[in-house]
This record gives sequence, C-alpha cells and structure tokens, in this order.
Amino acid sequence: MVVYRWNEPEPLPDDAYELVADARLAQILYRRGVRSPDEAQAFLNPALDQLADPRLLPDAGKALALLRRAVEQRWRVVVFGDYDVDGITATAMLTHALRSLGLVVQPMIPHRILDGYGLHLADVPAIDAFGARLLITVDCGTGSGTALAAIRQNGIEAVVIDHHVVDGHAVPPDVAFVSPQRPDSSYPFPKLAAVGVAFQVLRLLLGREQAVSYLPLVALGTVADVVPLVGENRVLVSQGLRRFSRDAPLGLRALAEDAGLQLDQVRSWHCGFVLGPRINAAGRMDDPMVALQLLLTQDPAEARRLARRLSQLNDRRQQEIEQMLDEAERRLRRERTLPRVLVLADEAWNVGLVGLAASKLASRYVRPVVVLSRQQRISRGSARGVAGFDVSQALAACRDLLLEHGGHSGAAGLTLESERIVELEARLLDFANATLGDDAPVAALDLDAELYPSELSLETAELLSALEPFGHGNPTPRFFVRDVAVGDLRPSRNGRHLLFSVVPRGSPPVAAVWFDGAEHQGTLQQVGRVDVAFTLRADAWDGIPQVKLDVLDCRPATRAAPP
Repeated sequence: MVVYRWNEPEPLPDDAYELVADARLAQILYRRGVRSPDEAQAFLNPALDQLADPRLLPDAGKALALLRRAVEQRWRVVVFGDYDVDGITATAMLTHALRSLGLVVQPMIPHRILDGYGLHLADVPAIDAFGARLLITVDCGTGSGTALAAIRQNGIEAVVIDHHVVDGHAVPPDVAFVSPQRPDSSYPFPKLAAVGVAFQVLRLLLGREQAVSYLPLVALGTVADVVPLVGENRVLVSQGLRRFSRDAPLGLRALAEDAGLQLDQVRSWHCGFVLGPRINAAGRMDDPMVALQLLLTQDPAEARRLARRLSQLNDRRQQEIEQMLDEAERRLRRERTLPRVLVLADEAWNVGLVGLAASKLASRYVRPVVVLSRQQRISRGSARGVAGFDVSQALAACRDLLLEHGGHSGAAGLTLESERIVELEARLLDFANATLGDDAPVAALDLDAELYPSELSLETAELLSALEPFGHGNPTPRFFVRDVAVGDLRPSRNGRHLLFSVVPRGSPPVAAVWFDGAEHQGTLQQVGRVDVAFTLRADAWDGIPQVKLDVLDCRPATRAAPP
C-alpha cells in the first residue's frame, strides 16, 4: 500500500514560531525558507512594489529605445514567440500592447512538429516579406544567433526577450538581448518566465498603471511554465489572479467559462491543470496559432468558437495520452524485471505528446524514462529524469548516438536515427548503473507538518489559502494524521479513484479521495488503522461547505495518535 518514502518533518527551532501568530502557518513558512517576520509578511502579502526595477534587466534601456522609435515612426513589427503557454501568452501580451499604441503587428508562432523550437533562418523571408522594421522574439532567441544575424543584415532591428540559460550561442551584439539569465545580469530574480520578463519591459514602455491590465496573461504563462512560484513570480501570479475577472482578455475569459470556471474563482491550480493544458493542446494536437488567435480576438462569437475548439483538442490529447500510457504499461508488464531506465518507442505515438507520457511514466515508476515517436528513419522524443539521474548529462554522455539533444536535469528532448534506439537504451542503462544506488527506487514524500484530528477542518483549509498561489517551488502543503480508521470505501464511477472517510478517534469522519488509488481498496479494508498523508481543501456537498482530504499515501499506523 505504501507508495512513497515518508520524510516526516524535523522539529523546528523556537524562532520559527515567531514568524506569524498561527503555528501551522509558521511551520510551513519556515520550511519554505522564510526566516524573519518581515519576510513572512512579504510572502503573505505579495505586492507589485516587491518587483525589481525593470531597468536592471540587461539591455532593457536598449530595448525601450527601439520600442519607442517603433511607436514614434510607426514601424511594422513582428512578435515571434514559442509554441508553449509561456510563449503564447507573452506573444499575445506584446501584440495587444503594441497594437494599442497604433502599430501594425504580425505575431508568429512556429509549428511544434513542422518547424521545431525557436527562430530559424527559414523564418527570415516571411519576416522580411511582412515589411518588418522590428522583430521581437519572446521565450526564444537565445540560441538563434545565426537567424538574428540574418535579420540584422536585412536592416531589421531586433529585441530578444527570453529566460533560458545562455549556453554560448551568441546573440549578435547589435541586438537588444533582455534576459535575467545573462551572465552579466544584475537583475536580482533570475527565475522569471519569459512572459514575466516581457511584462517588465512593458512596464518601462507603458507605465505601471497601464501594464497591470496584462497580469492575467502573465499569471497563466508563469504557472504553466513551471517556474518556481516564489519571489517575483509569486507577486506576478498573485496579482494576475486577483485581476483575472476584470482584466483577462476576451478569449481567455471565454476559455475559462467553457471549462466551467467562475472568473472570480480562478486559482493557480486552474492555470496549471485546466487553462494551461487547453492552450498547450493547440500546439500538441493542431496549430498553436489557434490558441494565439483566441487570446487576440475581440469578437465574442469567435472567442466562444475557439475556446470550444481548444477544449475539444484537449479532450483528444487526454484520450491519446491514455492510449499511449495503456500501451506502454502493457509492454512494461511483460518485463520480468523493470530496467533502471525505461526506453519506449512506437510509430503511432504523437511526437507532441511524448513529453507528457514520459513525465507520467517517470512519476509512476520512479525511473528515468525516454519516450520516442518512432519513424522509419528518424525518431524524436523526450526524456524525464528522477532524483540522482540527470537526463541532460545522460544524453550528453550519448551524444555520439544523437542527432540533436537539449534540456536540463529533469527534462530533455532528443532526436536520433531509429536504428540506434537499442544502442541508446544500453548506454543509458550503463549510465544509470553508474549513477543510481542499488536500492529499489522509491519516490520521497516530503511532509510539512502533522495535524491533529481537530485540525482537519474548514478553518485550517481557509487559513492555508493565505499561502497561495501554489505551484512549483511553493507546493500545496502536505500533512499527515496518525492512527485513523477508514470507512465507506468505494471506487469512483470511472473505477480509477478511491473514495472513503477518514475516522479519527473521538472526532467526526472527514471525506477523502485518493486519486488513481482504487487499487489500494483491498489493502485498506484489511489493514485496520492507518496513518494518512494528504493535502487539505475546502469543498462543498449540496451547497454545504466541508473539508476534504486529497490523499497522497497511506501506511499502517506507526503509533497511536496524540491526545
């Protein structure tokens, strides 16, 4: 039954409880790195005045001068973005803003499969044919030195707004290169998403009061790009969600409504798991320009039509992912013992979905995973790592087998000749044997605090909302409760999830759901009393507010619960 290795929280020093009045909040804040009451207040009250001066960004002044010239001289502008949510929201924001200043703006997003990532030489003729006097790349451009040099040779000014690690691909010196990742950057927060960097540039061009209307797009792109929701990212997301019902563009409002969301109730979770996947589905299943058109439209009927289209594409994406995972697991069940690295390839798998499948398999099996869309000659795919296994280093060690590769420790992309997949698998297994220990892989579950039965309440759930927005770098707090019984065990309608009640001694039962946990029903019925690890949320049943536990794991009770 135990899915994780539980890391119970260590006792905290006395000064941890001086951060804020409530001990539960104080514990979580301290474990998130907060060390003083002033830091705690800044964390709990994110405000725009916590953002650094945009002029600290490298080349921000140079970019501002070009943008002002463009406005004064009515230049035609191309905004060239990436096909993911960060790139699409940033492209939409810049396009809206520059059009509001009277400029003719052509947005461009490459096709994930046909064009690949970033600006290439093949894109230059279309930019030139539009008559552009200024090119702005956003969420790309750091590695496009050759294409940017061609743009400049054609007499077109260029601004690169990016957030990717600068790895030696030279951006021409006459291009304004705005990135907090530049080695010479003095900007104090280097972890902005590209849409956050673009927002800071717009603050310089438009002024703060006009720029803030774009914060809902900034919030969506930041959450979906899985940058850490701390520091300036926390400010941008918090403020963007606060303004969502008032300032979100027409198309984004239509998308939220199509997904059944109340505009004034949109949270970071909805950005990451409801709205973001719908925007991403355009590039994975069709053309990313569909999503961009939605975010740019001023026509309510078109907004509703495009929102419905993205929701349909997302439904199809989910179905195809499930089919991929079912096929992958059928193959893995045939293995007598699972290898240390899982390498899976299939001709029918959509190259736009292999990264999602790899992520789910790596999480499920706690192993590095490579998933490839196999074609007759060339295969393209994605790799995902686990603790102790850096997939970027692993692929670099196999570079002689690969046509292309790139990424970071947890996620990478690769292209290779199909006939070399077996050789790649063998080399990755050698790398895993050299870097991973001998113990069977078990995912760690880091727990923030123990809760007593009396704390499994709506009051606690509402208190925790002060820590929002949750996401990467600031996860939803994870708790555990000791020595409880379970009752009313039953699978969900689709048979995947497990519904039950947690029954502490001397306290009323609390509703619980274990997503993808139906397989544990028999064990829970037999084991008796258990400890439960969970996150806590407010819910409603027939309009009546109640607290609900989202169960992460259960284990046989280790000792009696404290009184």
